[in-house]
Amino acid sequence: MSAEPSGPRGLGGAIPLGPGTPARPPAPQPLPAPRPAPVPEHVTELDEAVALRPAAVDPHQRLPAKFAMLSVHRAYDGGREAFRLRGHSGGELETVLDSEHTQLRPKNLALHNLRQGTGRPSLPSELLMGLEEWSRGQEALVRWINALRARHGAELQLVIWDDTDYDIPWELLHLSGGQELGMAREILGALVTVVRWTTVHGAGTSPFGEPAACSGHVLGFYAEQMRQDAEVFEEYQHSPHFVRPWPFLAELTRRELGAGLVYMGCHAEYGPDAHDVKIDVVSWSRLNLQPMPALADGRTLVCLNACDSARAFDNQGRGENALRGFAELFLRKGAGGCIATSGKVGDKTAHQQIRELVKRVCADPELPVARALREFRAGAAARLPVPLWWLDGEDRSELDTEREILESLYSFMFVYFGHPFTTLRLRGRTEEVGW
Repeated sequence: MSAEPSGPRGLGGAIPLGPGTPARPPAPQPLPAPRPAPVPEHVTELDEAVALRPAAVDPHQRLPAKFAMLSVHRAYDGGREAFRLRGHSGGELETVLDSEHTQLRPKNLALHNLRQGTGRPSLPSELLMGLEEWSRGQEALVRWINALRARHGAELQLVIWDDTDYDIPWELLHLSGGQELGMAREILGALVTVVRWTTVHGAGTSPFGEPAACSGHVLGFYAEQMRQDAEVFEEYQHSPHFVRPWPFLAELTRRELGAGLVYMGCHAEYGPDAHDVKIDVVSWSRLNLQPMPALADGRTLVCLNACDSARAFDNQGRGENALRGFAELFLRKGAGGCIATSGKVGDKTAHQQIRELVKRVCADPELPVARALREFRAGAAARLPVPLWWLDGEDRSELDTEREILESLYSFMFVYFGHPFTTLRLRGRTEEVGW
């Protein structure tokens, strides 16, 4: 059921028209523009504009044309964790989604359930079939997205502002019911440019401002087992740091650093509380206190090739009603965008996939990062076997198929937080340094 538009998106006090409406008085004539008043002597006029303090961002603000936003709100249903959806789009013909009922958290469908060694991991095919089944229960959401696809086609930019820690893999939502509109039945993240967002506390930033044009060299940190990742950037100007993260972090205190990409290839740890969350050996709390003026100009993309680095945690254990995480941290420090992972990607596969992803992102400096990720996911989706229902996991060929499904799902673990049109241009090894 659609909600009545309000605020800047609706006309709260409509003017009655039609037969029987009392006559209105003639419109007043406009007054001449006032003459500029002289500036009093005790008032100082500034030569340059002064930046205002960050203001809170309204996630339901008016959006640019061809943009749409799906906001995900935490709720409770009989004491059980649940969520509610709300969506709206930009342009003159606004399309609104306002879920009438809450939905339970789909705990078994998070991609971190594929993790080996913690309980009984989900078979890749079971998780994918579960997502398809769950998607069939999202009729209102799928209809809303299909209506936007029919209107905007490939130019649709979907921002998912998820303020829960439920780890729902929205990019793997299965779209159906659009065949009558001439659209393919496919997976959301492979068809539509999707970006993530989360509330960035105290920074007043949103994914609807000016896109970042990230450019410069690569500043990289590589744990011993991820040392191979450094080879990905051999064509670009690169300042690599290995094994120990402290010299790498010290570089982020240099305002004049000029990095276009800050890259971390390492393991990470996730838990329900701040002290459980680490990237390499650095706790979230310690990283949170780390000054990072190198990111302050908003022209640096951060890429975290680290397991679970996209996951948020509820910080109520420290008396704060807020979600925190590495993506929120780097965006708050000024990063122009952040790529992170929502689960555990195997080291060998992570290296192969980050090589393909970097190649896509850097092949065309004018191609937005979010669009490159869409193409990256589309390639993974094309490798998924159809149908899945006959797999039983016993035959060797079926085990191979499970492995192929797992590698495709790994591609959907890479999520991007930032403006849909943010770009990245890395400086080649032969280019002159301009900083």
